Amino acid sequence: MARIRSMRALALAAAAVVIAAAARAAARVPDYHPSTFTVTGKVQCQDCTKNWNAYAYNARPIPGSVVGITCVDDRDRVVYHGSDATDGQGVFSIEVPSKVNGADLVPSRCLVRLASSGDAGCAVFTDFNGGKAGQKPSRLTHFSPDKATYAVGPYYCTLPRCDVKGDDDACSY
Repeated sequence: MARIRSMRALALAAAAVVIAAAARAAARVPDYHPSTFTVTGKVQCQDCTKNWNAYAYNARPIPGSVVGITCVDDRDRVVYHGSDATDGQGVFSIEVPSKVNGADLVPSRCLVRLASSGDAGCAVFTDFNGGKAGQKPSRLTHFSPDKATYAVGPYYCTLPRCDVKGDDDACSY
């Protein structure tokens, strides 16, 4: 009987050692949060004077447009602002640090919006996909231990003659 008790005690002690070792090992697991996240998208010009298919599906890219991102902390204070100009294909890519002043930046607490059009002839903001009001990055398109990428938009500007009457929010140029 004493031998059975000592076997149980030995088994419990061995289990405690295994659990403690596993806890220490878990504490050393590396943090796989990327140091930055990237927000990508496209800025295009829609011409309302074209037929519906051309208007809806054949928008042309606007190189030189500027898109900005603003991020707030958990107390709604702005802690980061960045921007990027679109390339020849109208594509932008904004890299955002995952930490600012020791605080985590969360993509859902950021807002991406058009800042200016690269084409003076197509410089009226539309709010398709939140280009004018802003859009939170929510479509995760790539994730790895060293990189996270979110897609937004596409965002559109249109011609002044296509502007809705009383809507004075033209893209700055």
